[in-house]
Amino acid sequence: MRTHTTATVNHGQLELDEPLSLPDQSRVQVTVELREDWRTRYLAGLEQLRKLIAEQPICAGVRFTRDELHDRINCP
Repeated sequence: MRTHTTATVNHGQLELDEPLSLPDQSRVQVTVELREDWRTRYLAGLEQLRKLIAEQPICAGVRFTRDELHDRINCP
């Protein structure tokens, strides 16, 4: 029998999100995989975006010539 569930680590012990339908004293094999939640991915992506904007700022209200756009020069 194979069952998938999620858990939270609290003081070094796993607290399952839902109870397992196994009899008491059952021996099981456990594989632990760190689950990266959406907040972690969102914050990492946001940080990458901030770095990109710092490296290549967006120039609002500046009109470039065709040659300037082609050369991809930085903002004045």
